[in-house]
Amino acid sequence: MSCDTKETGHKNIIISKAHYKPNSKIIDTLWVSQNDSIVFNQKEIMIGNPGQTPEPVTIYELKRPKDGVYYYIYDNEGKLFMEGRYDAQYTYEGHTTKQGDFYNSKTYRYRDNGKLRSVHYMEDGRNVKTELYNRKEQLDEVRYIDKKSETTTKVEIYENGEVKKTRVYTSFDNYYTVPGATKP
Repeated sequence: MSCDTKETGHKNIIISKAHYKPNSKIIDTLWVSQNDSIVFNQKEIMIGNPGQTPEPVTIYELKRPKDGVYYYIYDNEGKLFMEGRYDAQYTYEGHTTKQGDFYNSKTYRYRDNGKLRSVHYMEDGRNVKTELYNRKEQLDEVRYIDKKSETTTKVEIYENGEVKKTRVYTSFDNYYTVPGATKP
């Protein structure tokens, strides 16, 4: 598992780590910070697309992840970056993947002013949904993605917390619009 964030300056933020295991029915949970050198390896690399000036980016790699543990990962500013269960191997539709990763997770992105920009959901190692928020941190749009084809199936557009209209996609760039919400 690796996460990348743009360099935001390092702060010495202490995030408490707790490990609970009251009984076998409850999943172990860890709260960790990316700037904790005991938990993450940190690498500085340069990334850039052709025709662009390369930018320095910090890459974080989880050291010795624990199988079956639910992680809450915070960035260097103390904001929730990702949450999800780490699985050393995962079986989906009869196919077992032995590369450890967060196959069921939520990833959070923030604006420069610190407000929530989006939440991205993955299930079974596949993209399923992205929620986009406006500058007032109100739900603005939800994009649903087909697990197998990775294409957009529908987009719900919100206004004042309610679904104003839904675009249902029939192909890559073709859709029809329905007022209000539709069932998944």
